[in-house]
Amino acid sequence: MNTLATLDWAAYNASAAGRPARRIVARAILAAGGDGSGKVALDIGAGAGADSLEFARRGWTVHAYDTDETLSHRLVENRRMSGEVVFHHADASAEEAFPTADVIYSSDALPMLGPEGLARTWPRLVEALRPGGVMAVDLFGEEDTWAERPDVATLSTAQIEEMFSRFQVLDRQVRNEDGRFWDGKKHWHVITILARKRTGA
Repeated sequence: MNTLATLDWAAYNASAAGRPARRIVARAILAAGGDGSGKVALDIGAGAGADSLEFARRGWTVHAYDTDETLSHRLVENRRMSGEVVFHHADASAEEAFPTADVIYSSDALPMLGPEGLARTWPRLVEALRPGGVMAVDLFGEEDTWAERPDVATLSTAQIEEMFSRFQVLDRQVRNEDGRFWDGKKHWHVITILARKRTGA
């Protein structure tokens, strides 16, 4: 099995470049007050860029973080949008601080930071999110195939609840089924959470 570091992320992201934005992006925007200028989102592990571009189409400024620099070449659409995508070619786990945001979004990427990387990054993301702001993220549960991998963060229900102790959970969806990834079959145990940071938290 490949390590995450040796996977060809540029090829993986290129293969997903034409996909539409996930529906949770629209739900996060609505929960954070809707379309319009002046709103800021962070997209951690922006990948092919479809979700970042959806925020920008709706007037938001998006700070998109990814270790695959080819994403920057897919952002020429910036000029035709009311919002903007600011690309950060960076490992999010190495960032000391993030811009203040109204939404923090991450699709399947936070677990890829690894146990130590996620533990280091999560408090910094929570700190960057405004009170009343929205967290919309995927986390991996203990039944995921990758739970045996040291380079992937998988979490128990208790650990996830602790991570969201400063939040009101608006929605929680669980995907627990066989499927595929770039390098073959796997069992997905993905917990998708939409939550609002409590005022004063």
